[in-house]
Amino acid sequence: MSQEPWAELGETISAIRSELRQAMAAGEDEELKFRTGPVELEFSVEVKKEGSARTKILVLPWSAEVRGGASTERVHRIKLTLQPVLDGTGEEVTIADRWSPQTD
Repeated sequence: MSQEPWAELGETISAIRSELRQAMAAGEDEELKFRTGPVELEFSVEVKKEGSARTKILVLPWSAEVRGGASTERVHRIKLTLQPVLDGTGEEVTIADRWSPQTD
């Protein structure tokens, strides 16, 4: 697992997958079922660029130093939509112990 204080994309998706599995197990014996819909994730990513310059002038016995810097920051918003499906079949996931198709 990452040492950074933020969640990585893979860790976030794994956590959502784990939560959906727990919900499916908890709903096994429930009469009321829920079909999962799209799972939307939104992230804000901050990109920061920094630059600096330093000039030092030596004229014995004196010296002078000039420093300068600049930085720019931008925040990008990323939206990701996941659609949970069953492995192999591609069917939509239902929070229950089993799924049976609707027959009209």
